[in-house]
Amino acid sequence: MRERERERERIVFCYFVCGRWCSIFPLLQVRIYREGAIHVAYIRGKRRKQEMTTIRRFRCTDLLRMSHVNLDHLTETFNMSFYLSYLAKWPDYCLVAEGVNNHMMGYIMGKAEGRGESWHGHVTAVTVAPEYRRQQLAKKLMNLLEEVTEKTYNAYFVDLFVRASNAPAIQMYQKLGYVIYRRVLRYYSGEEDGLDMRKAMPRDKDKKSIIPLKDPVTPEELEYD
Repeated sequence: MRERERERERIVFCYFVCGRWCSIFPLLQVRIYREGAIHVAYIRGKRRKQEMTTIRRFRCTDLLRMSHVNLDHLTETFNMSFYLSYLAKWPDYCLVAEGVNNHMMGYIMGKAEGRGESWHGHVTAVTVAPEYRRQQLAKKLMNLLEEVTEKTYNAYFVDLFVRASNAPAIQMYQKLGYVIYRRVLRYYSGEEDGLDMRKAMPRDKDKKSIIPLKDPVTPEELEYD
């Protein structure tokens, strides 16, 4: 019995590929590219409960089943035409994370904008449903957006805006390599300040794009938003 228990402990997770089950002992996660989606297997909890996440492109029909993800009061919600314009113009920047039974776990939306050395990728929205947080899903989605920014658009940096009071999100972005570039006064509904955070991409070898500004700006002074 003890030998069987040890063997179970050694098996970190299994995933289904090419019609059979494969055991991966030394790894904690794997990305499998298949049929245009990314299948991410990961473990959760002390007892190593198995989960499977599929990250794929955002579809129009996803707009009808994302309300539970947007329940967080810190998540910005937009109208339908806004989301549809992103899906039409920047489909490779719009991704969904799905769990078992095709349940939406989170999503990310972004775009490419700017000119010259201001050419960059922008994170418009990234959010994860409360019950799926602390599993690094936001990190995976951010990494994929950065990959698109670098390899598809060859941009100089990625930027995003976050509420100045949202300390957990700011800390998460800093762990991902983002720095506070500038403060935008009354950015959110004319009430709360926003922080413009940036991360340099390989094209910006000297990292000029992330040198912080000393003085805050107003929303009217933003080049792009």
